[in-house]
Amino acid sequence: MAQNNDYAGRSRMINEPTSIAGVGKKELKKELKKAREVVTARQLPLSKFEKFLITFCGFILVGLMLTVVSGKISLSNAQHKLEATQEKTTALSSKNTTMKQEVNQLSDQNRLNKVAKKAGLSLNSENIRNVNK
Repeated sequence: MAQNNDYAGRSRMINEPTSIAGVGKKELKKELKKAREVVTARQLPLSKFEKFLITFCGFILVGLMLTVVSGKISLSNAQHKLEATQEKTTALSSKNTTMKQEVNQLSDQNRLNKVAKKAGLSLNSENIRNVNK
């Protein structure tokens, strides 16, 4: 029987909050409330090395950003020059084609014979010499 009473006393101590190290109910509730509160972290001061590292990385980041922006600008300028050159090439190519057509029309054999007759010239086949480039 003594064992049963001893067991009952121990189980009461575990279940009852007042039996913890002689602390009263009010004090225990306050401690439990404090333990349950969210602890706010305070900010630790930065060391000199950390400040230097942050500053150095900031300068590197700004430098990389400037490099990217200047690269985009130069790429845009090069693209603009390329488009202008392509437009000039297209215009010269069409002008060249037109000129070739005009040369072919002007050097047509029938036209040359008509011009020669108007000028009073005759065609002597012994004096004709063909030159190819």
